[in-house]
Amino acid sequence: MMRRGFTLIEVLFALAIFATAGLAVMRTVTEHIRAVAMLEDITVASYVAANQLVLLQLETDWPPAEQSQGEVEMANRHWQWQQRVSRVEDDDLRQVELRVVLAEQPDDVLYRLITFVGRPHGG
Repeated sequence: MMRRGFTLIEVLFALAIFATAGLAVMRTVTEHIRAVAMLEDITVASYVAANQLVLLQLETDWPPAEQSQGEVEMANRHWQWQQRVSRVEDDDLRQVELRVVLAEQPDDVLYRLITFVGRPHGG
């Protein structure tokens, strides 16, 4: 009578294949989670920049050509923004550049916005 079954080597080989596949799946999931977190950070940074731009557009004074910076809390994180207003050839426009970083990673610019603002009415 002969018993049919797997040898120890066959079982170990199958286990090695499953372990390798499991590692590949875990690596893919980890990379996906990092990508989603990065997209969330970029989205919130874009909200910080958009809010700062709206505040600038609500000013009744013509923005001088200068740099300013500040910090804001949004989505339970601290964000730093830098704003540079520059003159352009058209006297009725100013170029505005906004950069947004996480306060704990000040060297990593997550979002950069360059746009133009027009002279306020009556200004």
